[in-house]
Amino acid sequence: MLVTGGAHRVGGAISRHLAALGARVHVAYHASADDARRLVDGLPHGGRAYASNLVAADGAERLLAACAADGEPPDAVVHAAASFLARPIAQTTAADWDRVFALNTRAFFLLARGFAARHGVAEGGETGGGDANGGGGGDAPGRDAERDLSLVAIADSGALELWTGYAAHCVSKAALLPLVQVLAKSLAPAVRVNAVIPGPVLPEPDSEPGQVEAMRRRTLLQRVGEPEDVAAAVAYLLVNRFCTATLLEVTGGAHLWRGDLGREGEATES
Repeated sequence: MLVTGGAHRVGGAISRHLAALGARVHVAYHASADDARRLVDGLPHGGRAYASNLVAADGAERLLAACAADGEPPDAVVHAAASFLARPIAQTTAADWDRVFALNTRAFFLLARGFAARHGVAEGGETGGGDANGGGGGDAPGRDAERDLSLVAIADSGALELWTGYAAHCVSKAALLPLVQVLAKSLAPAVRVNAVIPGPVLPEPDSEPGQVEAMRRRTLLQRVGEPEDVAAAVAYLLVNRFCTATLLEVTGGAHLWRGDLGREGEATES
């Protein structure tokens, strides 16, 4: 299977967790070549590290083609690569907006489209028109009906909470949720498409102690989660063959929090 953004942070945890469960994991990276190669070298069942630029319009197709050229077309893709742009609305440019949407939202659509085509899956879930090792083709062999094909997008609770100062990020992740569901409808029953919506699981390295404390207080479990919590949710969606169009929240109950989030991101009780 293929994990984009799979070299570090939450993506790295997903790569390691899936490998520990027996998967051969390929890691797509943009700028973290050394991290990706070190991670892949340590995986129990091996894998490959692929340089990719998923912001580019042809980035998803190039990545899938590279996997196919190595004889290892993935039967599952987890899209964990993301931009987490912190920028006030007044300072967010059109280029910022386009770049964030290209990686967070459009890349998953293009990965899904290319993945389906390479496995011979047409819209409506019809199979038999493509080749996992190459691409579309009239005489190419169809999909192996016994193969479980799956796509998982990593969204963000910002899609639901709409943090000020992160407009492009939040809206791009919000758009990812209906995209997952329309892809699930379009590609069923041949391909399952799901999303995990993490809550506060891995504060940014430069987060202030007060910000981390606010995250903790906003969960019903009164703690910040771990990247492994997200990885376990991804694994569940990959192995449960009756899950598709599922938007799985992993928030520690933060989605039921009854406080008010101040404009600077500080939690206050209502």
